Amino acid sequence: MSKSKPFPAIHGGCFCASTRYRLETAPLFCYACHCQDCNKHTGSVFACFTTIETEFITSIGKAPPKITTLVRPNGTTRHLATCGTCSTRLWASGDRSTVIADINTGTLDLPELMEPDLHEYIESKISWVLLPEGTKTCKGPFDYRDWWPKNSLRRLDAAIQRAQERKKLQAKVAQAESLEVEEEKEADKTPTAQTPDEKDDVAEDDEEFERRYLETEKALQERLEQLSLRLEVHEKAQEDDLRPVVVQAAKEPAQEPASKAPTADPKQVPAATVPES
Repeated sequence: MSKSKPFPAIHGGCFCASTRYRLETAPLFCYACHCQDCNKHTGSVFACFTTIETEFITSIGKAPPKITTLVRPNGTTRHLATCGTCSTRLWASGDRSTVIADINTGTLDLPELMEPDLHEYIESKISWVLLPEGTKTCKGPFDYRDWWPKNSLRRLDAAIQRAQERKKLQAKVAQAESLEVEEEKEADKTPTAQTPDEKDDVAEDDEEFERRYLETEKALQERLEQLSLRLEVHEKAQEDDLRPVVVQAAKEPAQEPASKAPTADPKQVPAATVPES
């Protein structure tokens, strides 16, 4: 049974070749847009885009792409990647989600590989632009949930989940860093932590703290062992109902010296007052 070959990495870049990138996996979807906004943005009669997860775009050029954040009239935030030298528009994210980006297909080294799966805003198409017979089209913007392959939809859900996990991790890291800064501020308020003349004292304090920590840990471990032993004895006593009787019988002879204490020889009293070691 033949195995499918992995998708080859596709490269692209700007006009001056300063900013280069690589697509690490197959695109989610390819489409063309004939709206007037895209005509203005691209300076062409329509635009072609290759959609892919943003995390699978790798910068490999001499200069990283310049990311510009734009707020669109509808309130959405768009992140535009361009070349910082020649200003070539490479890709944009945020129109649907920040986890996916629309690559400008014309910036790919092999744009012929990315034939559009769909042409949107067909009602705005320039009349002399002729499309191949059987081309899929739609009026206005398309709904990706209706047009994307099921595998692409699953990939999108997975990308959103990974982004949420990264966001949670970043929040934890930020919280830990904030706590560390607060601890450093508190340490700066301590004279022994900030006075240069008392650095030796600080070192001694650290050693003392470590010693006390080890002693405390040892004491806790010993206490845990004692409690575990007592627990085992208690459990065995519950299993054997005769054990409490035997223990009581063994203790009764030990109480006889206490009853004879009043008749002890007075000469031996001083010896009895000596504390036991």
